[in-house]
Amino acid sequence: MNLRPKLMLAFITLIIIPMIVLGIFSFLNSETLLEKKYSEQSEITMKAIGGNLSYFFRELNQLSNGNVISSVVQDILKQNDLSMDDPSTIIRINQDEKQISSILFQHPAVSYVVLYSSDGTMYRSNRNDPTTFRPITFEQLRQHSLYDDVIRLGGIPLWIGPHEQKELTGVDPPLFTMLRVVKDIQSFNDIGIMVTQYKTEDVSSMLKGFQNPDPDSQGSRYFIMNGKGLIMLDSNKEYDGGSIDLYTNSMPQLTQEYKSARMKFDGVDSLVSSYKLGLNDWVLLSVQPWNTLTDENIRFVQWIGMITVLGLLSAVLFNVFFVNRVAKSIIKVVRKMRLVEQGLLDIRVTAQGKDETVLLANSFNSMVERIGNLLSEVRREQDRKQHAEMMLMQAQIKPHFLFNTLESINALAAQNEGAKIMLMVRRLSNLLRTSMHHSEEIGIKQEIEHVRSYLEIQKYRFEELFSYELQVPEEALQYSILKLTLQPLVENSIQHGFDGYEDGQGVISIDVSVEPHSLVIMVSDNGKGMSQEVLQKLAEGYSPSRKSQDEAELGERRGLGIRNVADRLRIHYGPGYGMMICSTEGEGTTIRCIIPKSRGESA
Repeated sequence: MNLRPKLMLAFITLIIIPMIVLGIFSFLNSETLLEKKYSEQSEITMKAIGGNLSYFFRELNQLSNGNVISSVVQDILKQNDLSMDDPSTIIRINQDEKQISSILFQHPAVSYVVLYSSDGTMYRSNRNDPTTFRPITFEQLRQHSLYDDVIRLGGIPLWIGPHEQKELTGVDPPLFTMLRVVKDIQSFNDIGIMVTQYKTEDVSSMLKGFQNPDPDSQGSRYFIMNGKGLIMLDSNKEYDGGSIDLYTNSMPQLTQEYKSARMKFDGVDSLVSSYKLGLNDWVLLSVQPWNTLTDENIRFVQWIGMITVLGLLSAVLFNVFFVNRVAKSIIKVVRKMRLVEQGLLDIRVTAQGKDETVLLANSFNSMVERIGNLLSEVRREQDRKQHAEMMLMQAQIKPHFLFNTLESINALAAQNEGAKIMLMVRRLSNLLRTSMHHSEEIGIKQEIEHVRSYLEIQKYRFEELFSYELQVPEEALQYSILKLTLQPLVENSIQHGFDGYEDGQGVISIDVSVEPHSLVIMVSDNGKGMSQEVLQKLAEGYSPSRKSQDEAELGERRGLGIRNVADRLRIHYGPGYGMMICSTEGEGTTIRCIIPKSRGESA
């Protein structure tokens, strides 16, 4: 079979048929996708409503918290000498009720406030409007099953929704009711019960605010119900006080967090979503008729279907009249080139025949192979360059150490200090042994002994200018470190940090700690610290051209240096490890080195 019929067969098999199948499958599953989409939108909306409701009730709780500890409420409930047979008692109660009327104006939702003292005396105040609720007596309250819950909460508000406790709160009009114990703020003893009732208009407004403002549209509606399925509030005021089980059998009142599904609600195909409010066992319910969600999407799917058919027809014509074997070969090469751009250099193009497409494929393969060889050579050259750079940095330290130590030994010889000369020579030999170690990494123990020898020599040279502390746990000694890491750091403290200090004022501390995947080495001093300008230069680094010049001019004088230590750590261990400097002028310097764990050589 020729290539052109093969292309046509492949086009039909791999493009036309999959597109048709995908179109049919997408159409059949569009409602599932729409349900998921609108379920996610409904979740966002209901979380927004839930946030508003939480803020509303939290605000009422805060107002109530302030009221129960106010002097007005406290003084009223602490009265123990009241006698209902005394006419003055009636006058006093009336005066007290006028005082608590201020609570009504703290929030527009407050409808009624009732205080029950421990002896049963009732104080009440209301707005005197049509929504006013008639409170029950204290004896009726004590006989109710909720009274024990209120006492058990010990001052935490207990909320009752509309229609939840009809015998206690009534239903005309439906109100939110808060009951809580009032405690003496001095002795924390119970001195009464406070009952506050709130209008439902604010909550209804929140629910209606998320509905379609068009009164003729059949958009979403919202319910607030309790854990038993009692509808406490309907945004359309149609199902208030009814049971949700009468309209759906999905039991949305048992929702733990959020749930959404397509089902029948009151005989209408709807998307029903429920969201746990986090207050008591109340649940927010959203009901959206399915036909209102899919009208526009059906027309959209029809348009997409027509466009897809036209696109398929155009693609067939284009394949018949314009696509040929050369174009197919070029597309194949282009796809392979994109893979090469992503770093896949083992890609090769296979081609058969005797025309120019074979030459194009062979040229592509040759080019990719050459690029791979060149990149490998670049990597090898880079590795050699980094290794040579590290060896150069390590070599700089030997003359610097040697000259300083020999000068100290010479001074001791002039003073006929034989014992000290032996000690200095032993320290010097330790330094040279570590510097000339055959490997780039040595054990932590060797590195610590190396820096200890250096510090002892410098203590003599600078006449006990400083003291030092080494804190190295036994666990850390089994690991290795890049050699000559610590000595340049303490050298910086001695030569620059303690400049101008008197004898014994300087302190250098080296602290090694073992973490799960790395070693952390802290080198601290109480010296002069570094200026922001110096820290900025250390952070910025330097260019390769400057580097060679700086090393030539300053290498012998200042040794390896902090910056070179940082470069060595970065080159050897990679960008995930290295060094960090914290310093303040006049307060000292702390250098933190992080290296990976690796087993060191036995000492």
